[in-house]
Amino acid sequence: MVFEVPASRASIKQNQFEFKVPGEKKTRALPLLKFVPVGYRDRLQRLAEPIHAAQKAGTDPAQADLAAFGSFQIDLLEKYAPGVTDLMDDEQLAALLKAWTQASGISVGELPVSAGS
Repeated sequence: MVFEVPASRASIKQNQFEFKVPGEKKTRALPLLKFVPVGYRDRLQRLAEPIHAAQKAGTDPAQADLAAFGSFQIDLLEKYAPGVTDLMDDEQLAALLKAWTQASGISVGELPVSAGS
């Protein structure tokens, strides 16, 4: 007998974070972070660890760590909302990422907001 993995609930409206980009009429959606595939969440966490460690130590995170984390955040956004990062500046991107993590129930301290912070 073959076990069938249940379908993800990421597409259910209550499990999504909806947002609009200035100049667009359509509403875009991202899955709440707990519904992002485990591999993506694991990679996000691994990339965030050295940034968190530096912040706890009271030092600035290494630029390479920030760049890797920021690049992955952009890749993740592009996976679920293709083209969205081409429509936003750094400040808008940081605001979107902060709102997404908050809607997902993750405090700002648990996950860096953007590569520029």
